[in-house]
Amino acid sequence: MASRSEKIFQSYWQGGFEGADHVNNDNYSLSMNELTRHSLYARDDYSLLREFGIKTVRESVGWRLVEKNDLFDFSIIESRARAANELGLQVIWTLCHYGWPNDIDVFSSAFVDRFARYCERTTQYLKSFSDIPAVYSPINEISFLSWAISHNCFPCLGMGNRTGDELKHQFVRAALKGCEAIWQVDPTARVLHCDPIIHIVAPVDRPFLTDHALGKRQSQFDAWDMLCGIKEPQLGGAPHFLDLIGVNYYHSNQWEIDGDQLWWHLGHPLRLPLHKLLKEVYQRYQRPLLLAETSHVGSGRGAWIKEIAQQAVMAQQQDVHLLGVCLYPIIDRPDWDDLSKWHKSGLWEINIEEEEKEKPYKRILSQTYATGLLDAQRLTRNFFLHQYPNRSTHFKGPPMTTLIVFSHLRWEFVYQRPQHLLTRLAEHYNIIFIEEPVFSDRGNFWESSHPAPGVTVQKPYTSNPAPGFDDEQLPALRALLKELITQPAMDEPPIAWFYTPMALPLLAELDPALVIYDCMDELSAFKNSPKQMIQRESALLNTADLVFTGGPSLFRAKQERHPKVYCFPSSVDTVHFEQARDRNNMHPAHKLIPTPRLGYYGVIDERIDVELIAWVAETHPEWQIIVVGPIVKIDPAILPRRPNIHYLGQQPYQALPHLLAGWDVCLLPFALNESTRFISPTKTLEYMAAELPIVSTAISDISELYGDVVSIATSISAFITACETALTQPRGEFREKVAKMKEILLTTSWNKTAEKMFGLIQSEVAAKNESHYSKPSTAQNDKQPKNVTKLFEIEPWKNVVIGAGPTGLSAAYHLDKETLLLDKNPTVGGWCRSIHDKGFVFDYAGHIMFSNDPYVQELYKILLGDNVHWQNREAWIFSKGVHTRYPFQGALYGLPADVIKECIIGAFESHYGISKRNCSSSEGTNESEDCCADGIVSFSNKSSLQKDKSGKNNSENFEDFIYRIWGAGIAKHFAIPYNTKLWKIPLTEMETSWLGGRVPLPDLEEIIEGALAPVAKPMGPNARFGYPLRGGFQALVSGFLPHIKGTVAVDAAVESISPDDYRITLSDGRRIEYKNMISTMPLPELIRCMGNKAPPQIRKAAAALRYVSIRCVNLGVGRENITEKHWIYYPEDTIFHRIFVQGNASPHCNPPGGLGLTCEISYSQSHPLPCDKQELIDRCMSDCIKVGLLKPEDTLITANLVDMPYAYVIYDHERANNIKLIRDWLSNRGIILAGRYSEWEYYNSDHAFIAGKKAADAIKMQEGKSLSVKTKAK
Repeated sequence: MASRSEKIFQSYWQGGFEGADHVNNDNYSLSMNELTRHSLYARDDYSLLREFGIKTVRESVGWRLVEKNDLFDFSIIESRARAANELGLQVIWTLCHYGWPNDIDVFSSAFVDRFARYCERTTQYLKSFSDIPAVYSPINEISFLSWAISHNCFPCLGMGNRTGDELKHQFVRAALKGCEAIWQVDPTARVLHCDPIIHIVAPVDRPFLTDHALGKRQSQFDAWDMLCGIKEPQLGGAPHFLDLIGVNYYHSNQWEIDGDQLWWHLGHPLRLPLHKLLKEVYQRYQRPLLLAETSHVGSGRGAWIKEIAQQAVMAQQQDVHLLGVCLYPIIDRPDWDDLSKWHKSGLWEINIEEEEKEKPYKRILSQTYATGLLDAQRLTRNFFLHQYPNRSTHFKGPPMTTLIVFSHLRWEFVYQRPQHLLTRLAEHYNIIFIEEPVFSDRGNFWESSHPAPGVTVQKPYTSNPAPGFDDEQLPALRALLKELITQPAMDEPPIAWFYTPMALPLLAELDPALVIYDCMDELSAFKNSPKQMIQRESALLNTADLVFTGGPSLFRAKQERHPKVYCFPSSVDTVHFEQARDRNNMHPAHKLIPTPRLGYYGVIDERIDVELIAWVAETHPEWQIIVVGPIVKIDPAILPRRPNIHYLGQQPYQALPHLLAGWDVCLLPFALNESTRFISPTKTLEYMAAELPIVSTAISDISELYGDVVSIATSISAFITACETALTQPRGEFREKVAKMKEILLTTSWNKTAEKMFGLIQSEVAAKNESHYSKPSTAQNDKQPKNVTKLFEIEPWKNVVIGAGPTGLSAAYHLDKETLLLDKNPTVGGWCRSIHDKGFVFDYAGHIMFSNDPYVQELYKILLGDNVHWQNREAWIFSKGVHTRYPFQGALYGLPADVIKECIIGAFESHYGISKRNCSSSEGTNESEDCCADGIVSFSNKSSLQKDKSGKNNSENFEDFIYRIWGAGIAKHFAIPYNTKLWKIPLTEMETSWLGGRVPLPDLEEIIEGALAPVAKPMGPNARFGYPLRGGFQALVSGFLPHIKGTVAVDAAVESISPDDYRITLSDGRRIEYKNMISTMPLPELIRCMGNKAPPQIRKAAAALRYVSIRCVNLGVGRENITEKHWIYYPEDTIFHRIFVQGNASPHCNPPGGLGLTCEISYSQSHPLPCDKQELIDRCMSDCIKVGLLKPEDTLITANLVDMPYAYVIYDHERANNIKLIRDWLSNRGIILAGRYSEWEYYNSDHAFIAGKKAADAIKMQEGKSLSVKTKAK
C-alpha cells in the first residue's frame, strides 16, 4: 500500500487513450487506437501533452490484438512504448480492455491460465522500455464489463444462461493470477484496478424503491471486494491484490432506479457530489485512488473538468488519498457500436472530414476544454501546494491567512459576484463566509457547510428574531464570533471582507490585518433597507483599507469617499456559459413552450419593471416570455399573468446555459429607479457568452460599458421595437455584433478580476508593513485622507523622478522638497526590493554591497547604520562535475586533466599571440571589478582590460575578444557556454566597450598556479562584501525614505508622457506638470509612454534596444548549512545559469531550519522560458538535486517566482548610436536619463547610487546657470 509521501505517478493530471479491442454487436472487431490513428501518431499525440504538463498516460495493450494462434506479437505497442520512453512519459498499461483471443472460452480454466501467461509476457516485453516505475491495470472495469455482457451490450461466446456474477468471478480469478504473473516478472510494479463509481436513487415519488436502489448501488463494489477477499474469498482474493483503485466517473454515472438520469448539466438536486463518492470508496478500502477516467461530451467539457478539479480538492480536504485525474479520452474517439459517431469528448478532436495530404486525422484542440483544464490545473496546483501543503513531498508550511466575509446574501441563493470571487480567492485564503442570522428556539449556534474548496459557510442561528445584522443580534453574534476565531486555524490576524456595512460592529472582535469593502450594490437604495445603512457605510469607508466597487457608476459614487477605491464591474465565466452556444443543448423546460422565446434570469424584486414585461407579452402574444429566478421582497401577486409568460422559478447555476440555449432574445427588463441607479448586472456578460441578442432598459452601467452590443431602450415602445429588431436582424449584421461581444469577453473574466483583487490585497498588506507613507504636497492635501487622488487637477512639480529604485531614490535624496518621486509598485526599491515568504527573505535577484567609492561607502553607513553584515565572498563555478573557485581561469585545479591542458595551452597561445584566431594582446590596466559581467568581483588578478589606444576593442565582437584574451581552452570550457547561456544571443552580435574594468586579463603565472593547487580564499578589501543584517536589500533602499525631503508616491504607474508639454499622466488619472524630469524607467518603456509624441526615428531606435530578461525562482529549503557558497555559476546544462545562496547573505534571511536559494534563469523573446510556474519550480528543484546542491529528500518550505522583464542590457553594435539619438532628443526636453535601464548602461547597485547623484547634480547645475543668467539680467 502506498504511503502518502510516495510518488506513484509522474503527474497529477493524466491523459488516457481509448483502447477498447472487443468485438461489438455488429461483429466488428474493434481496435480503437487504429480508428483514431493513435497507433500511428503516438509520438505526436504524446508531444501535445507537454503544453498541459501531462506526464502520465493510460494506454491499452489489447490482448485480442497481440495474441493470435497462441503466439504473441507486440509490434502494435512498440512505437508507443518507445515514444513514451524517449519523451519521458509514464504509461499505465491496461492489459485487457474488453477483448480477448477468439479461441478462448471465457468460462474455462484456460482463460485464467492464458491471461496469466499473457500478463507475464507483456510485462517482460514492456520492462525493457522504461526505468519509470511500472503500473499495470489487468482487466479494465470488471464489474462494468460483467454487467455489460450479461445485458447483451457486448457479445460473448459461451455466455448462454450464465449470469453476470459468474462472469465477474471468472474475471476476478484471471485478474488475481495476472497480478501474480506481473509481480513475478517485476516485483516493484503497481497494479491498478478500475471500475465506475455510481450513485442510484429511488424516485422522489416512489420511496419504496429505496432498498432496491441501494442494493443495485452496492454492486459497484463487487469486483474490488472480491479482489481483496472481503467477498467470495474462495476466489483467492487478499488485501495485497487491491493495490491501487481506479475510479471511472462520467456525467451519466448517477440515475434513478427506473433509468431516468440525474442530469449533471441541469444540477439535479438528487445528485451526490463526486467528493462524497470518492470518500466512500476510500473509507471502504483505505487504498490510494486515481480518478482513472473522466470527461464530458460536446460543449460542457470545460465546465465539467473545472467541477472535477473542485471535487478532487474537496475529496483531498477530507483526507482522501487521491493520486490524480485522468482525462479519458484525451483524444476524441468514435462510438463502439456506431463508428460514424464521434463523441467530441477529447481535449483534442479529430478532423475526419478533411483529408490532409500529409497527415489525415489532424488533432484540433478544443479551446473551451483547454481553458477549463488550465483553470482546473491552476485550482489543484494552488490548493495542493499552498493551502494543503502536506499533499506534496516538496512543500510544507503554515495554514493560509483566513479571510472572514460578512454577507447579506446567502451562499445557496443566486450564484453571483460573491461566489465567483470567493471561490477563486479561496486558492489563496481560507474563506469563512458568515451569513445573516436565522432564528432558532434552540439557542445560539453555528451551522457549517463546505460548498466549495477552501470555503466554509457559517450560518449563525440565534434566539433573536430581529432581521439581518440588526443591533439586537450583535451580542449573540459577538459571542459566536469569539468562539469561531479562537480555533487553531486562526492563529494570525484575519482579513475582514464586507458585503454589508451592517455587520461592521462585529469588526471589533477580529483585530484584522486588513479590512476590505466589496461594494456590489447601493444597498441603502434597496427596499426595506435598514435605517442605519448609510451611517454604517460611512463608518466602513472610514475603516476599510481597500474598497472594491461594481460598475463605473458605483465607483464614481464612492471614489471621493475613500483614497483607494477600485472599479471591478461584474465579469463572466465564459467556459460555463459557452455551453449555450450549442442550441441543441436546450433545457427540457422549454419543450412545451413554442418559439420565439425571450428570456430573463435573475432575482425578481423591486428592480424588475413588471409593467414592461406585461406590455411586451400583451403587444406580441405570439412571443413567449421566460422569467427565471426567485421572487423576493415583492408580492408575487403583482407579477403579470399571461398565457405567454412563463415563470420557471429559481434554477441551479449549472442549468442557466441550457436555458439560454433555448432563447432567441435575452432581456434586461429593469425598472429605472433608485434601486437600479448603480447596478451592474452579472448576467449581461453571461448573455454575451451565449452569443444572443440582448435588449435592456437604460441602465447606466450597461449603456456605458456595453452600449455597442446591447440594444438600449428608453421607453416601453422602444423596448418592444428593439425586441422586434433583434428577432428579425439579418444574420450577417448580428455576426458583426457577436464579434464585438467576443472582443469584450476577451478582456474580462472572474479569474482575471480575482487575480487583480488578490494583487491589490497583497500589495496593501506589504504597504501596511512599510513604515513610509506618501507625504502631502500642499496645505490643501493636509485636509484630505492620504493618497486621495484628484483626477482632473494638474499638479505642478519642479522635479519629477520616475522610478524609486536605487537610482531614483538616490536622485530624490539629493534633490529638494519640490521633488516628486513616483513608483508603480507598492514599495520602493525597484529591482532591489525584497520578498518575505514564510520566514525567508528573498531579493529581486541577488544583490550585495560593494564599492571602493568613498561616497558610496559613506552612503551605506547613512542608510543602514549598524544594520549591516560583512563577510568574505565565496563565488564558485560548477562544471565537469566539480566546483572550482570563481573566476574560472584563475582556479583550474580539480578539473579533468585534459580540460586543464586545453586551458593552459590556449592561454599560452593567446598570451604569445599564436592563437588560432591570431589576435594580439591588449594593453593597459586598471583595477578589476567583475569577471562575468554580472556584478561579482573577480579574483585578485590586477590586470584588466582598458580600451586600446587604437580603439580596437570597440570594433571587435565579444566572441573574438574571449578567444583573444583567454584562449581557446577557457573559451570552450567556460567563457563561451556561460555567456551564451546568459545573453541568449550569438556573442558575435555584442561589442566590448562595456567590458572595461570588468574582465581581468590573464596572468599566466596565476593561471598555472591555480591549475597546480587549490586557490586560497580571496583576501583583502576586494574579497569582502556587505549585506543588510535584517530586512534584506529592501532595508538598504528603504533607508533612503527618512532622508528624502520631497514626496514619495507609490502605486503611481506612469500611463503617458507628453515631453513637449512637460506633463505626465498616471494610470489613476492624476496629471503632473514638471520642470525637470529624471527617468530611471526602462528606456523602451519611457518612449512607449510618449506614443506618437516621440518622432518615428526615436521610437524605432528605442524598439531596437535589446535586453535579457531574468526569471528568479526562489526556493526556501527545509535544511540548514547546505553550502557556504554565495554564488555558483553553471555553464552547462542546468536551466539556471547562476544560483545566489540568499540565505548565506545574512543569517536573518532564513527561518530556523531553512536556507533560501535564488535560481536565476535568463530568457528573451527569441529564447523563451522552456516552462513556467510550478513546472519551472520543479525543474529548478530537479536541477539543484542533479548538481548535488540539494538532496532528493530535501523539503521545500516555500517557493516563489520573480520576473524581471528588463534585467541585463545588451551591448550590440547598434546600441551606442541608438542611445545617443534618444538621449539627445530627450535632453532638449528637460528629461535626464539615469541608471542602468534608462541610460542603457551596465550598472551595479553602487553605480546606480552614483548615477542618481549625478542626475540630481545635473539639475542643480542647470538651476545654477538659470539663476546666474537671471542675476546678470537684473
